Amino acid sequence: MPRFSIQEGYRITGEFEIPEGVSVIGRHPEASLPLTKHPGVSREHCRIVNQAGVVTVEDLQSRNGTFLNGKPLDAMAELRHNDYLQIDNVLLLYSALDVMPSSRTDVIERSETTSKLSYVQEVGEKLRKNIVKVIQGKDEVVRLVVIALFSDGHVLLEDVPGVGKTKLAQALAKSVNTNFKRIQFTPDMLPNDITGVNVFDESTGKFVFMPGPIFSNVVLADEINRGTPRVQSALLECMSESRITVDGSSYILHKPFFVIATQNPVDFHGTYPLPEAQLDRFLMRLSLGYLDPESEKLVLERQAMSNPLVSLSSVIESSDLLHCQSLVQKVHVSEAFRDYVVTLVNRTREHETLAYGCSTRASLALLRASQAQAALEGRDHVLPRDARDLALYVLPHRMQLRVQARATWRSTSAVLEEILGQLPMSRWE
Repeated sequence: MPRFSIQEGYRITGEFEIPEGVSVIGRHPEASLPLTKHPGVSREHCRIVNQAGVVTVEDLQSRNGTFLNGKPLDAMAELRHNDYLQIDNVLLLYSALDVMPSSRTDVIERSETTSKLSYVQEVGEKLRKNIVKVIQGKDEVVRLVVIALFSDGHVLLEDVPGVGKTKLAQALAKSVNTNFKRIQFTPDMLPNDITGVNVFDESTGKFVFMPGPIFSNVVLADEINRGTPRVQSALLECMSESRITVDGSSYILHKPFFVIATQNPVDFHGTYPLPEAQLDRFLMRLSLGYLDPESEKLVLERQAMSNPLVSLSSVIESSDLLHCQSLVQKVHVSEAFRDYVVTLVNRTREHETLAYGCSTRASLALLRASQAQAALEGRDHVLPRDARDLALYVLPHRMQLRVQARATWRSTSAVLEEILGQLPMSRWE
């Protein structure tokens, strides 16, 4: 019989076998699966139908929405093995191991949402304006962070200490009404300090999983390159797959899941360079840089008496963010755009100064970021110039200079600038 494993917070609290027919999940005590302790769940939240081995789910116009694999459920959809439903802070992990393969050929697809891209613009602008209350003079960096967030990617902020990397991450976290955890990386940390550990409970005689700080919606990985490579590797699975495996048990991370990491330049004392596989998990690598004199005077004036983070409040809900991420993925991608991205990425693989170029994951990252930029500008389609504008933030950290080329090229960004200059936009427009 198909079943749901019920994960409340980050603990498995029970199972629900899905009977034949119709089952209702909601806060009402008489619901088939009552979730009475969760105020974000509607009285009748969603409907599950099990008919001839096919299990479907439909949202019942709930207040906060039902999310299937992190995406808003806009119409009836068929559940597949290892799918998960997110209802408030409850995850329902679907298992169909005992179900015979369906003979149905008419797969139920989720219909296109009727929401407009103006919703993405509205939410994005609200978020940006709230963050710049704290971060002055860095509007472009704030815009790029919002793009990465709407792309369902992660951000690495690399710069010298004291320029506002941590404050930017905290301002973003406070702007979204969701869970936030901060991890301060140090050389003596262990992977379990991030992922969590199983602890023996004498009262029950069983091991109980104690989740680590990575189990949150927005995670600030502060000074990530002060942790050892063994600790850094603990982030690989969660950043690429939104799940964590501890002692053979796998735990799904609630959506949205966003890691914003800071690091000092690699030549600073006590740092461990991030391995290439870890760098590749970040959608963008950004640098804040020093403020211009006028902006710095404004910071001194506004923060002389108090820290603006103290009075900052959230302006959007996590469900707003999930809806925006879903809308971003529906932005149209043209053949010309795909051709431009593939041409650009292939040039990095062929350039004589680079030990290796960008991977397919880099191409997908550039596509997702371009979709987010287009949506935030109110366009329902991407343009090749979106990829050109974002390439210097998405691609350089995924490439490496040859040893012989380091004397003549200051960075991979300089190489990429040359490649971009050799690709005139008139060819794709």
